[in-house]
Amino acid sequence: MGQYNSEKIVQSRQSFKDILNKSDRELLDIIKNFMIKNNIYTSKSYRHANFITFPTIKRKFKLKTWDELMKLLKLSSEHKEAVKRHKKVIIPPSFEKVVVTESNDELLEMYKEFSEKIGATNGASMKQLKTHGFKYSETVLLRRFGNWKTVKERCGYSFRFGPKYTLEEIQRILLEERDKLGRRLSQREITNNPNLPALETILKVFKTSSISKIWDELERGMEKTTTEKIYIKEEVKKSLYQEYLKKGKTLTILEIVALCKEKKLPSANVIYRCFGTRKILEVWDILLKEIAEEKKANENN
Repeated sequence: MGQYNSEKIVQSRQSFKDILNKSDRELLDIIKNFMIKNNIYTSKSYRHANFITFPTIKRKFKLKTWDELMKLLKLSSEHKEAVKRHKKVIIPPSFEKVVVTESNDELLEMYKEFSEKIGATNGASMKQLKTHGFKYSETVLLRRFGNWKTVKERCGYSFRFGPKYTLEEIQRILLEERDKLGRRLSQREITNNPNLPALETILKVFKTSSISKIWDELERGMEKTTTEKIYIKEEVKKSLYQEYLKKGKTLTILEIVALCKEKKLPSANVIYRCFGTRKILEVWDILLKEIAEEKKANENN
């Protein structure tokens, strides 16, 4: 079968509206033909397609999972085959387990020699280790010595930040980037993301050497609920829309987390579940469209 090619999947927003106005049977046939034509059978590959979004399809047909959609379209066997093909992908060498034979002193000496070689007079940064090809990743040094400050100071360098960031600023930046992706970023993604502070800065501000612990802390804040009650979607919509009217524009994920702590909104995860997406921009898009449609219907009545 042909490979998925996003360049040949181009639809206008207007055509999506026209498609969604068709009968359920016609709409399902269009979605099925689209998937077959473009060799798309997994949710991961469908996310890259410029077509009707999966959250929209879920709402339209009251589905909860991708598996349910595949069964509805009678594409379960194709889906299973596609999943098998993805599982056969070879793991890149960068994810293979690295065996470090050098002692602590030898590692530090390697780091100093490397820093001198690239002209880093105050010691190479984590990003420079990768950019200029140090033998090991920064993770090896962090695991051996606990934090970047210890690495720098044991080599005779001073430990200082570039731009100064507060804990609140870094929390906001990380949550915004997480919201764009719909999941937590890996250490590699943080290192390569120009919109984020340096990885060593983030670890230092949170006083940890583990990025997973940082995400755990941030996501615990997202999961805090105002009460033990179960929220229905209409309640969540009403609460969010009231805050939208107060501010005069959409709220960021950090603002929602703050209002959750003040018991003015449900948790971010409750909101995500109600709207069937992990991206706050999509939540607002869905909410405001539904509010507009409701107002229009009331005017017509």
